Amino acid sequence: MEKLWSKDYVLNIVGNLLLFVVFYLLMVYTTKLAITEFNVSVSEAGLASGIFIVGALVARLVISRYMDFIGRKRMLIIAVVIHAICTFGYHFIDGMLFLCTLRFVQGMTYGMASTVIATTVASIVPESRRGEGIGYFTLSITLGSAIGPFLGISLPQINPLYALVLCDVLSISLIVLAFILNITEIKVGFRQRVEVKSFRLRTFFEPTATPISIVALLGAIGYSAVMSYIGTYSETIGLLLGGSLFYIAYSIACLIFRPISGVMIDRYGNHVVMVPILFTMILGFVAIALAHSNLVLLLGAVLVGIGYGSIPSAGQIIAVQKVKLNKFSLATSTLYIALDLGNGIGPYILGMVVPIYGFRAVYMCSAIAALLAFLFYIGMIIKSRKENVVM
Repeated sequence: MEKLWSKDYVLNIVGNLLLFVVFYLLMVYTTKLAITEFNVSVSEAGLASGIFIVGALVARLVISRYMDFIGRKRMLIIAVVIHAICTFGYHFIDGMLFLCTLRFVQGMTYGMASTVIATTVASIVPESRRGEGIGYFTLSITLGSAIGPFLGISLPQINPLYALVLCDVLSISLIVLAFILNITEIKVGFRQRVEVKSFRLRTFFEPTATPISIVALLGAIGYSAVMSYIGTYSETIGLLLGGSLFYIAYSIACLIFRPISGVMIDRYGNHVVMVPILFTMILGFVAIALAHSNLVLLLGAVLVGIGYGSIPSAGQIIAVQKVKLNKFSLATSTLYIALDLGNGIGPYILGMVVPIYGFRAVYMCSAIAALLAFLFYIGMIIKSRKENVVM
């Protein structure tokens, strides 16, 4: 069996974990900051939170084209240095305009850094263990999605400064890691030099990765309501215990199932994994929407953890299956753009539902988005079988 665990593989996982802890911590922190300090609506607070993702999306559109021209390591170092400068900027926020601008710029650096790291991992794991390798790698996202929101909720209750100081320390650690990480550069060929001068749609997106990216987009829209509003929602419906344990339950489900899903894709194919996880995601959002007890709310967390929690890893595996090594960055970027877009527009769109129908309706809308993802994937299967093409 080919070797999976190497020093650079582990360092990439650690770097991704640090990046996502800061991302999720500040996602929760800024939503509450906007509501409490600047007296804005829930939807406007969602915009302040989600504009970070819009910045990431913009960056990914550019980085997938120019990463190998600039150099992957150089791109990573530039990204984490500017990311750290933005992190220090949170100490000086004095209004919504400054907050949104800072969030947008830092989102761009996050998009740059996460794309470089994810592309590097997809390139260095053995092809025969790619599903397993990417599955373990994306556990760093899972841990970040658990640790970050937990710290973002708990630390400000002790002292608001603690959350920001921790982000400063983690951002500096990212800079150190970027300098010691070995990254294999891809030699740019003649065809890439010609393509990068073109502004056709296919030079920004990898066509073979687009279908799975649409599935990821719909799932991310649904999950964005969890990421941005679960704390406020659990408080509104009187389930504070379930809300405080939500991300822990979500993360445990991810930690258990993500590696399994990667191995199953390697052995049995995409559909054996994707169909059940998409259906499970639907059930998870419905459980959250209908929760009248802490147990049901936590059941929703587990189901969403199994469902949506597996999409980033399974999606990346599927996205790079049919592309050559020099297209890994574009395929990975296409998937991450979809995830970013869903997480970016979701809080604002779903936040508009709250004043009219309440928070429960938000999670029913999440379930509808998940249902559309499920139906779209089933359509992909039917289409591929008609064309006699293996997905």
